Amino acid sequence: MRKMKRGIIAKMALGLFLLFVSMPLMAQEYRSDYLIRDGQVFYDYVPMETADFRTFRVLGKGYAKDRYHVYLDGKILAYVDPLTFRLLGEGYAPEYEEAEPYGRNRAGEGYFKSNFDVFYNGRKLEGASASTFREIGAGYAKDAFRVYYRGRLLEDATSSTFREIGGGYAKDSFRVYYCGRELADASASTFVYSGKGYGRDTFNTYFLGRKISD
Repeated sequence: MRKMKRGIIAKMALGLFLLFVSMPLMAQEYRSDYLIRDGQVFYDYVPMETADFRTFRVLGKGYAKDRYHVYLDGKILAYVDPLTFRLLGEGYAPEYEEAEPYGRNRAGEGYFKSNFDVFYNGRKLEGASASTFREIGAGYAKDAFRVYYRGRLLEDATSSTFREIGGGYAKDSFRVYYCGRELADASASTFVYSGKGYGRDTFNTYFLGRKISD
C-alpha cells in the first residue's frame, strides 16, 4: 500500500514538473508581438503607421485586423477584406494564404507627389517642394527645406541632416524625435536606436519615446 501511494505521489510530482516546464514554451508559441500604447499600434516595437488603434484587434498566429486592413506579422495583406476575414482551422484562412504583404493599400493613403505638389492622405502639403520631396521611412519625409511626419510639418527639424534611425525614432544634428514628437532631453549627437522600442544617448534610456532612466 505504501509503495502504491509513493508511486502515485511520484507520478503526480512528475506531471506537475512537466506542466511547469512546458508553460514557458506554450507562452512563447502563442505570444503576440502586437502592442497598443498611447493611441499607437506597434509590431515588434515598431510603429504601424496605417493601423487604426480604435478598432485594432489581435487574431492570433501573427494575424490582426482593424476597420481598414488585415495584417500578418505587422504587414498589410493586399486585397483582403477585414470585414469578412476570419482565422480557420490551423490558424489561417486558406483562400488568403498566398496574399502578398505590403505597406499600404488604401486609396489616397500616405504621401503622393505630382509634378508640382505633394499630398498626404489627399491633403496638399503647402510649401512642400515636389522636385526634392522624398519619403525616408516610418512616416517621415522631407524636401530640401522641410521635414514632415505623417503629413505634419516638423517646424524645428533641419532637413539637410534629418534621418530616420529605426523604431519610430529620427534625428537631425540638434534634435531627436519619436513618432514625430521631439524628445526634449535627448542628445542628438549620441542618440541611437537599440531595438525593441528602446533608444538611448549618453545619459538617458527611452522606451517607445518615453525616458525611463537618467
